[in-house]
Amino acid sequence: MLDMNNVEIKTGDVVEISGAYFKNDNGLYFVERSAGDPGWSGSDHSLRKISKTGKLSTAKHNICFWPIMITTNSWIKRAEAKQWNAEHARIQVRNDIDRSKVAEHFMEEAEGMIPEIERLSWNFGDDCQCTKDQKERKAFLESVAKEIMSA
Repeated sequence: MLDMNNVEIKTGDVVEISGAYFKNDNGLYFVERSAGDPGWSGSDHSLRKISKTGKLSTAKHNICFWPIMITTNSWIKRAEAKQWNAEHARIQVRNDIDRSKVAEHFMEEAEGMIPEIERLSWNFGDDCQCTKDQKERKAFLESVAKEIMSA
């Protein structure tokens, strides 16, 4: 998927959403998962809020999806928001934000997978597809972190 400047959005990027119907959806995010990532079956981008200094948000509502997903109990408001976002909401990859905390996040997530991989390997062996899938996901997360640190 491309941003408003035709830059491809990928896992690990910092993006800014503007013009969204709901004020809380506007802001800076990092791309946590993208279509095609190992272990992600969605066709959209999963985003997590980030501050201008690069600190990851711990707020209650810190997740968004691109294209923006509307979750409200009013079908009228949902239709209005969906139409508004289609016409006005924009996303842009930002390269001027410190991504070191984002790299740390991906490394911590990869390291957190080690016990599960060991358990799967012990229970089912290294040739089991579930073990291979988890190893592939871990390697992917490590590669994202390394790419961010080298940029």
